[in-house]
Amino acid sequence: MTAHGPISSARPAGRHASEVQASCRALERGHLHEIHSQAEDRAAALAFALTQGPLAGAGAIFALRTPRRQRLPTLFSGDGLALLGIQPGRLTIVETRTEVDMLRAGLEAARCPGVAGVLMESEGRFADYDLTASRRLVLAAEGSGACIILLRSDAEPRSSGAQTRWTIKSAPSVALEANAPGCPAIEAQLLRCRGGPAGGRWRLTWDSEGGCFRDADGRAPLPGAVVPFSRLRTDAGDDGADQRQVA
Repeated sequence: MTAHGPISSARPAGRHASEVQASCRALERGHLHEIHSQAEDRAAALAFALTQGPLAGAGAIFALRTPRRQRLPTLFSGDGLALLGIQPGRLTIVETRTEVDMLRAGLEAARCPGVAGVLMESEGRFADYDLTASRRLVLAAEGSGACIILLRSDAEPRSSGAQTRWTIKSAPSVALEANAPGCPAIEAQLLRCRGGPAGGRWRLTWDSEGGCFRDADGRAPLPGAVVPFSRLRTDAGDDGADQRQVA
């Protein structure tokens, strides 16, 4: 783990990512959170979102996106969700025509009882997501206890009502025996934590047996090796055709 600032000070090695996020109230239920990434790292950001906090527990999850606004729409797979510890039956995928429709649908989903989390994917500027729109989402999350997460790719952070703001990117894997590529790894940086310190950075490795991210143990990474998350793709296929998949 690479640590900067008081969030990650005096943290024992090998601590679970869920414990790390609890210490800085990351992806806490009843709040709005933002996760930023580059388009090529969107699968890593999605995996982080699905395995943290309320979304890793029980309850319905709504995943909303506007495919026409995405160059590389995320494709869900039941096998991939299962590898992340998510029962596919918990997930409902909603595709909207416009980003305004996505915000409205996300707001309504967050107000429903029994909803654990609402994921909204956007790419680029997302002009309709302003301070007023974020405040509506905050109030909906506080009222129902749902966790609302905006996955923003290729976008500059800007003022909002989000409790936390993260950047996630794929990281080099750590070599296994015989110099074989290791488990998928990501780098998580906390840009903002409302009411708390920010600036922490963690290198997390996927533990397939435990079904969670763990702090990396500091071993040297395998040069140039980045292992993608299995069956959690962000490619649209060679022919560019719409490839909607329901997990």
